[in-house]
Order: sequence, then structure tokens, then C-alpha cells
Amino acid sequence: MPTRDQVLAALDGGTDYPAAARRLGIHPGLAYLIATGFPADGSDVVTEAENRRPGVLPGSSQHLANPRLHEPDASSVVHPWLRRRAGADPQMVAAARARTATPGPVNDPGATADVVTVLTRQHDAVVSLVKQLSAIPGASTGGTPAQASERESIVDMISMALASHETAEEEHLWPAVRRVLPDGDDWAERGIAQEQQATETFLALSRADPQSEEFDDLVEEVTSQLHKHVAHEDQVFLRLRDALSDDERAELGRRVLDAQVHAPTRPHPHAPRRPGPVVAAAATSAVPLDEARDATGRPADRAGHPDPETEQ
Repeated sequence: MPTRDQVLAALDGGTDYPAAARRLGIHPGLAYLIATGFPADGSDVVTEAENRRPGVLPGSSQHLANPRLHEPDASSVVHPWLRRRAGADPQMVAAARARTATPGPVNDPGATADVVTVLTRQHDAVVSLVKQLSAIPGASTGGTPAQASERESIVDMISMALASHETAEEEHLWPAVRRVLPDGDDWAERGIAQEQQATETFLALSRADPQSEEFDDLVEEVTSQLHKHVAHEDQVFLRLRDALSDDERAELGRRVLDAQVHAPTRPHPHAPRRPGPVVAAAATSAVPLDEARDATGRPADRAGHPDPETEQ
């Protein structure tokens, strides 16, 4: 097994990780792990100081964990043939017509305001959208421009759903977690760090071309981040069920729902994450900007207009 110094030496002179890994006879993701101490799939939350370690890539390292394979069905010759074959298959045509970006049925036990039920229901909706997103081919797997547009729309739907969801959590859920759980600070800090990481990825997605491989890489990255975050919050919810009474969970759920009514609809990576009242004030000030963005139907910077979020 190569040492960290050997991997870093192989990277000298502008060599990238795939080339260095081939030279050392190891997987590119393993080379990244040895050099930096971080998994290439982005499953670790990296601090600003850690980002300055030698070998850490400034952007996504997801492609090192899952290097692209040759996709023969994406070629200019094969892809039209596949479309003709699919168009002649009644079952495939019916399946394509039935596909929609609308979230499927979620676990909705009624009008309960229990905070665990409220947030779990919202998780279910986001997971449903993520499944829809994963089922549509991207640019790197032969996706069409129409499919790229559909993927872009689903990403925007997820981003908008999470913007209000996470703002309400930062305003009410995480302060409650800190207050009622013995190790609440640790759970809250990890949750907030994961939310910040996903927010930054969504912002990068808003700037990426939906028909590019960069967009596909970022989709893979944010999908991994969301699955990790949902799993983290599921563990928090189990603890809250024991720590709070039914009435306390219902009251917290009502505050979360009320906060979401007035929350931003777009990611704001520079917004404060704590304490709750500061989050609420920042969210209120962001709403007019988000309403203007929503009116265009697209993220402001992708439409060619300046985006204040990217200029800070």
C-alpha cells in the first residue's frame, strides 16, 4: 500500500489523481483517501482548515470514488438506435409517459403537528424526488436535452423544499435538540454542518450547465449528502420521541410549520446557522430576493443575471 508521501509525490507536477493512482496501481478514491485522510465520496464534513491540507481538491472529489466507465449507449450511433427501439416498445412508451417529477405518496398520518412526523413527512417527499432524479439519465449516461431540463427542474424542486425545511430546523429544531438532549450540541453541530454542505452543493448546481458532466457529478454528490443527512436526523428523531412529551413535540412541530411559511425558497450558504432568532431574522430578509428568483422560474445566475449569493 502506498504511503501518503508517495501519493503526494505522484501528484507533483500537475498530475491528477487518476493518473497518480494508475502509476501506483491503486484506485483513485483510495489515492485520495491516503493523501488527504478524507473519503472521496464526500461523506465526511470537511472544515475550512482541513480544506487546506495538501492534496485536498477545491471542488467535488465524487468522480474519484466512482470513476466514469465507457458508456457505449451514449455514442452518436447507438443512442438514436436505442431511442427507435424504445419508441417501438409499448411498455417502455407507457412507462415514459407515466414518469413524473411529482413526489409520490408519502407517509401522512393526518393533520398531526408532531415535529417528528412533520419533518419525516418532508424527508419522504425529498427522498421521492431524489429517486425520480436518479432514474433520469444525465449527460454522462446519454441523457437528452429534455431529460437534462427535467433533472434541472427536479433539482430546483429539491432545493426549494430544503431551503424552507432547513431554515425551520435551524430556527427551532436544533435549538430544541441542544436543550433537551444530553449530547444535543454534538447532534446539532453535525446536522448543521451537513445542511451547510448540501446548501453549498445546491448553489454549485444552480451555476452548472444541466447538460454537463459537472452537473451529473454534483447531483451524485448532493444525493449522497442528503441520504447521509436524513439518516442523521432519523437518529435525532428517535431521541426526541423519548425526550419530549406528545404536547411538546406538537408545539415544536407547529413552530416549525409556521417558520416554513415565511422561510426562503432558495439556498443561502452565507446565512447564519445559529442561534434561532438570528436565523429567523436572516430568513425574513432573504424572502424578497427568493420571490424575485422564483418569479423567473430559474436561478438568477443561471439566467445570466448577477446573484448576490455568489458575490459575497
